Amino acid sequence: MYVNNPLNNLAPDFMVKSAWVSTALALILTLPPMGLFIAIFEATGNLFVSIPVGFGLHFLLIFLSTKISSALSTLFED
Repeated sequence: MYVNNPLNNLAPDFMVKSAWVSTALALILTLPPMGLFIAIFEATGNLFVSIPVGFGLHFLLIFLSTKISSALSTLFED
């Protein structure tokens, strides 16, 4: 067993907070683009319109993920 393992020094509060932030970030990054993709596809029936819009929103949210993550971290602070 390694004595200097950084995982031994993590507080349970930090682990719970990071799990909630990771889960919320995953939902924010996947559900809105998927919903927009399905809504546009059902409304127009055209994949060539819905695919770029869904992927575009997904990559925009990935680009903003650091800001979203820091905002979520402040929400889950004590």
